[in-house]
Amino acid sequence: MAASSRFRVAISGGGIGGLALAAFICYHSNDIAVDIYETKNEISSIGAGIAIWKRTWQTLQDIGLEDEVIKRNLPLPKEGEAIGPIFRKADQLTAGIDFHNHMMPYGPLAIPRPILLDMLKSRLSSLCAIYTSTHVTSYEEASEGGILIKMKDGSTQTADILIGCDGVHSAIRATLFKNLAKVDTSQGYEKFCEPKWSGSIAYRGVADRNKLRQKNPKNPALDQPRIHVVTHPFGDIVNLVCFYNEENGFGKLYTDPWVDNVPVDQVVGHYEDWEPALVEVVSMIQAPTRWAIHVVEPLPVSVSGRVGLLGDAAHAMTPHQGVGGGQAIEDAHILGRLLAHNKTSRANLSKVLEIYQEVRLPLAKTAAERSRSNGNRFLASSTFCNILIVTLLPGLLYDFIHPDFPLSSTATVEDLMPIGQAVGETFAWLGKGGCDDDWKSAEALISII
Repeated sequence: MAASSRFRVAISGGGIGGLALAAFICYHSNDIAVDIYETKNEISSIGAGIAIWKRTWQTLQDIGLEDEVIKRNLPLPKEGEAIGPIFRKADQLTAGIDFHNHMMPYGPLAIPRPILLDMLKSRLSSLCAIYTSTHVTSYEEASEGGILIKMKDGSTQTADILIGCDGVHSAIRATLFKNLAKVDTSQGYEKFCEPKWSGSIAYRGVADRNKLRQKNPKNPALDQPRIHVVTHPFGDIVNLVCFYNEENGFGKLYTDPWVDNVPVDQVVGHYEDWEPALVEVVSMIQAPTRWAIHVVEPLPVSVSGRVGLLGDAAHAMTPHQGVGGGQAIEDAHILGRLLAHNKTSRANLSKVLEIYQEVRLPLAKTAAERSRSNGNRFLASSTFCNILIVTLLPGLLYDFIHPDFPLSSTATVEDLMPIGQAVGETFAWLGKGGCDDDWKSAEALISII
C-alpha cells in the first residue's frame, strides 16, 4: 500500500457502478488507493443507453459531470414535464389504437453507456488503477481484517475493503451469501447466490427507417415513440425492443445463452396476430439479439464485514422503470462519499459499510419493487390478449396489462385511458430529487461512529 493512502479499496467490475464508485472516491479524497478489476480486456459496456433521472443527475453534478455533458454536446436534463411515448394497443389484426399521450415528470438525460463510462473515467485520479482481463472469482476475509481476492488464473490480490460491482452474475454476492449460509443455516442465504430469470425475453435490434418509410410512409413507428416493440425513431434507424413473456416463468431455470443472436423469424413469430403496422416494422428488424432478463431477489443484507455489493450485484431489476443504471450510480454516490469521509479509517470500514447499507438498500429495493410491480401489474404473458408495450427512451420498453382494468378484445379508447393514467402515476417519483437528503442522512450517521 502506498504510504500516502489511508486504505485500499478493491472494486470487482469496471462497469458503470464500479467506475462511478471509483470516481466518487477519487473526487472526494486524495489519499485512498483504488484498484478496479475488470474481467473483459477493456472497459466497455453493451446494452441500451442510460436514462439519467433527476436523483441520479444530482449525483453526477456532485462530481462536476455537467461540464462533461456540455462538452460532448449532449442535451442537459430538463426540469418539469416532458413529452413521453404514445401508449398504443396493438394486439389485434386490425389497426392499433393510440389511447394515451404520456407526459414524463422530468426530461431525463439519455446517454450512451460508452460515453458515460468515458466521463466517469475522467474523474479518476493517479491513486486509481484499472486491471483488465482480471476475473475475480471469490474472496476470503483474513484474520487481521484484510481481504484476500482470488482470481480465475490462480493469482491473488489484497485490499482493506472489497466492493462487488460485478453485475447480476456477481461472484462477490455468491461468495458473501455462501459464507453467511455457513454461519447460519436457518436463513436460506443460499437462494441469494444466483440470479433468477424474470420470465421475460427482450429482443433488440434496429430497422432501416428510410426503407420502412418507403414501404409504408404512414407507419406509426416512423414518428414519436409508441407502445409496443420499442419503436423509437432515431436518425436513419428505428430502435426496436420487443418483449416476450412466459407465463409463470419467474424463477424457472433458463438454459439457453442469456444473450444470443437469433433469426428474424423467431421475433416475428411472437407478433403474427398483431396489427399489420407492427408486424411490418418487426419483420424489418436487423441482426436481432435475444436477452433473457434476470433479476436479484430482494436481499436481506448487501454488506458483510468489509465486503459490500453495489448496483446489479445487489439489486438487478427488471427494466420497467428504466432506473437500474441510475440506482448503481446512486449507490456509488453514497458509498464513495462515505469512504472518502475524513472519519473513515481502516479500523471502521465495516461500520461504514453498514451505514451505506442502511441508507441505500431500502431505497434501491423500493426502486426494484416499483419496477417489479409494474411488471406484475402490467406485464402480460404471451397467452394473454391485452398486451400493451411502451418505450420511454431508446431501449426502455414496458409491456403492460393491469389486472384492475379488465379489457376485452374490442376495448375502446375510453376503456384504455385508465391504464395510461395508472402507469403515469408510477413515474411521478422520477421527477423528484432527494440524493442530497440521502447524503445528509449518511453523513449524520458517520459523524457519530
